[in-house]
Amino acid sequence: MCTMNTMEGPTKQLIGFLQEELAIPSDKIPGIVQQCQNLNRLPVVLWQQKLVTITQLECLLKWLEGFLVSATPYKL
Repeated sequence: MCTMNTMEGPTKQLIGFLQEELAIPSDKIPGIVQQCQNLNRLPVVLWQQKLVTITQLECLLKWLEGFLVSATPYKL
């Protein structure tokens, strides 16, 4: 899911969140997306590249949790 070509709507939402809420520079996003093999790696990649603070990381994790729950057709 962490590729630019698949699931354009959700990917667009994610990129928007990264740019608008976390202030990730637009030029960094393609490299980040390329390193991600799924959404589980995204927080790790952002943290490793020192692109987010701990507060931003917590915000991202909450956003991802809500995003994944709303994108899942079945509630667990």
